[in-house]
Amino acid sequence: MKAHKNKILSLILAIIVSWGCQEIIDIDIPQTDPKLVIEGRLLNERSFQSIKISESLNYYDTTGLEPFTDAKVSLMDADNNLIQSFNYNPKDSLYQSNSPIELTVGSSYTLQIEVNDEILEAKGSILENATLDTLYYLSAEELESLGQPAFGDGYFLFVDGQLNNEGIEYFKLDVTVNDTLRNSRGDFSNSVLTSEFFGKQFQALPVPGSFEDQDSVGLELYTLNEDVYQYYVEFINLLFNDGGVFSPPPVNPSTNIKNLTNPENEPLGYIQFSSVQRKSILVKKRE
Repeated sequence: MKAHKNKILSLILAIIVSWGCQEIIDIDIPQTDPKLVIEGRLLNERSFQSIKISESLNYYDTTGLEPFTDAKVSLMDADNNLIQSFNYNPKDSLYQSNSPIELTVGSSYTLQIEVNDEILEAKGSILENATLDTLYYLSAEELESLGQPAFGDGYFLFVDGQLNNEGIEYFKLDVTVNDTLRNSRGDFSNSVLTSEFFGKQFQALPVPGSFEDQDSVGLELYTLNEDVYQYYVEFINLLFNDGGVFSPPPVNPSTNIKNLTNPENEPLGYIQFSSVQRKSILVKKRE
């Protein structure tokens, strides 16, 4: 019996010792050449349009994305006529149009980027936006009195409106509260929309999240071309990839920027061509 107990104690001691002996293993991740990262949102509003170009980093690099300053950026119409060139502005590390311009709803455009002896292009159309007629809010108590569930406390926003085009449409809805964009992982996943889920006329379409008394809430609804919508969907899938055995291997989202010179060397990122509609409301406690 004593020998049996000694064996058990020895086994427990071995397990405890093994827990304490953890070896740190550095994984040798291959270093790769930097890739261009291009991001931009071009709108139907008269403004200085801008895009951002930077270079990717290797896995262990913590210095932050470096802006790429030596590119030639041109915005062209559907017939490849030059509309305006963009110049690098070191103040905000953006390529900015030389003067304010407004993209036209119903028109198609090409953004061309010449860099490292290669020509990159992104094409897109400025689609007519949905109409947001009414933005309003109800408290949790008011929802419950109407027989509707309230997921939490506070106030909940709804919007009435209609779509103005045939077929499936795609949108991105940005929500700001007291001038701060809601951009958590959950907020971002709820911001990318398809009309498949709310029909041509929509009533009481819920705005994601809850709000409090005296919140100043702004909505910005952007139209999306299908390729940029797909980029966002793939990006959301990447955000929620937990790396488990049942998750697909993580891959970069499919860019809408094509490398015409070297198709095997596509950049990362996207160029979003959008029309935008804005609504705002101040949430006030009702007496």
